[in-house]
Amino acid sequence: MTPDLQLITSRLTLRLIHADEAKQLSTMIRRSPSLYPWLDWCHQDFTTSEADDFLLHTRLNWVKNMAYGFGVFTRNTNELIGMAALTDRAFSFNMGTIGYWIQDSHQHRGYAQEATQAVIQFCFHDLKLTRIEFICDPGNLASHQVALACGATNEGLARNRYIFNSQPKDGLVFSVIPSNG
Repeated sequence: MTPDLQLITSRLTLRLIHADEAKQLSTMIRRSPSLYPWLDWCHQDFTTSEADDFLLHTRLNWVKNMAYGFGVFTRNTNELIGMAALTDRAFSFNMGTIGYWIQDSHQHRGYAQEATQAVIQFCFHDLKLTRIEFICDPGNLASHQVALACGATNEGLARNRYIFNSQPKDGLVFSVIPSNG
């Protein structure tokens, strides 16, 4: 997939975050403490150097066709407000995992759902995946709501489903399949 790919919705543009936007990313993360309990790489002292590394890994995963991290930008102001991504692609099973987050000052406006639906459509139509999973911390009710709003089915709790701060954690698994599947 070409790195200049953009997904456009009524209010958002989803695209790779450019290297010169690393400072904006680090500032956004520092100003979003609601992310810290759910994303172990986000913290109050997140630096521009950490953002640079994150963006480099995001671009490398994109080029390798392993994951697609999209910055979520408002169409009217081109402000970076979060991310939505195919975070893990499992080729053997023709499926992937989706992740999403919106900075604190832009939450509760439907942006996470709008961006996530765009990534789901990209996964089904462009990548031809046959299953998308959402792996949520059992306590992250906002994330559960986004998954359900995107048409996902709650499939239950999976033990030791993901790693957080180097420790296995249980994850609530939601999934969505193509409407023709």
